[in-house]
Amino acid sequence: MYFFGIPPFINDYLNHRGSGNAYLSLASASELKSGDKGTALETTVASETASAETGNSTVVTGSIDMAALARKLGILQTLIDQNYLFPEDPGKAETYIYKGLLASLTDEDPYAHYYSVEEMNDRKSKQNGTYYGIGAIVHQMEDTNECIVIEVYPGSPAENAGMQIGDILYKVNGIDISDMSLSYVVQNMIQGDKGTSLDCVVKRGDQEVSMRITRGDVEVPKVTSGTLSRLGISIPDSVISGSGTQGLSADEIGYMSFGNFYSTEGKQAKAALDKLINEDQVKALIIDLRGNTGGDIEIASSLLDYILPDNLTTFTEGNKEFQQGKTLFAYTRNKNGKGQEWYANDGHEINIPIIILQNQNSASAAELFSGCLHDYGVAKVIGTTSYGKGIVQTVTTLADGSAVEFTTHYYYIPSGLNIHKVGIVPDIEIQLGSTADEYMVSLEDDLQMKKAIEVLVNGN
Repeated sequence: MYFFGIPPFINDYLNHRGSGNAYLSLASASELKSGDKGTALETTVASETASAETGNSTVVTGSIDMAALARKLGILQTLIDQNYLFPEDPGKAETYIYKGLLASLTDEDPYAHYYSVEEMNDRKSKQNGTYYGIGAIVHQMEDTNECIVIEVYPGSPAENAGMQIGDILYKVNGIDISDMSLSYVVQNMIQGDKGTSLDCVVKRGDQEVSMRITRGDVEVPKVTSGTLSRLGISIPDSVISGSGTQGLSADEIGYMSFGNFYSTEGKQAKAALDKLINEDQVKALIIDLRGNTGGDIEIASSLLDYILPDNLTTFTEGNKEFQQGKTLFAYTRNKNGKGQEWYANDGHEINIPIIILQNQNSASAAELFSGCLHDYGVAKVIGTTSYGKGIVQTVTTLADGSAVEFTTHYYYIPSGLNIHKVGIVPDIEIQLGSTADEYMVSLEDDLQMKKAIEVLVNGN
């Protein structure tokens, strides 16, 4: 599958800014601007080397002299065996040799990376957004040491057992946890295998409530959505008094925000769209992709397919390179001109005005998504120019479960634009501000959000 994400060293620095409206990058400007930016195609190979016979030695095609490398590594290992004072970890040594080989590519390709088996398992777990547990977020108060429940995930084991926001966790399996650290309680008393249970007592006002919670799959909510009114956002009087003809109320404008394009976000985003369109019957939509660092092109394509009709031929008609009569979302090409295309085929469409909010941290699949909707004239883009990632990496899983990643393709939005180091330029540029206080604002005070509402209500 294709993954449209930013380089690992940048992704580690990006944190959600809260309440779904904006994000704070802890990376420096130089880090964000350095090197190439791209995407990833994941493949699996059965063997760990691809080699070609040349004379009496076997070397990897177009690469270093493997025989000479093996000899030198043997010398180094002998020196370590004979003289190194401490025990050597052979597994760690092998991992860092492989990491070093891929790191040699990073001057040109910051995506080049070797993943150990453990790193790949962790990567997949984070992308899936699912874990075993009870499905509640608990915060420990500094002054009282009380562990208070601040969030209960919908449909989680905790919710099914009756846990509520504001409950104070008091006993777990009969043990008073009042003087324990939250990290100890979570790791040693709450976490456990799927299907196992724990008994807990919570303080709820003047009462003590007992419940048994059976641990199970917990899907972390990653999509914020709702009508403006449900999210507590009103339409400013200055907007209502405009001369436009849209006449939309806060109940008729939907909002949706998510930080990546992976399976959990895709499933939750589609469910949110279903509710907004079919239950809330919104007449306009704001999709907030600020800080969205990308993900899986299949997920992005699925959401585009849900929004766009299947028969838009603006960019494909008469071009033998593409399928005829189909809506094209994106395509990739490698150095030999080979690649893949993505088209609509689900028979579904959403025919309402759409605004996309983006910023400098909207990257990769987020840019493909906004660029595609913008190319077809379905959405207007408000905010600042996006990150500008227009290349593709291949993640190849090796026989032992480890993997390598490096750049292999360019990708293009329907109009044929490759946004590498260019980004998606907004229709309306709005800066949030230059200071932290100006940047960290609620959705209702958000200048980009206000502009989106104004455009939808007044139709300008």
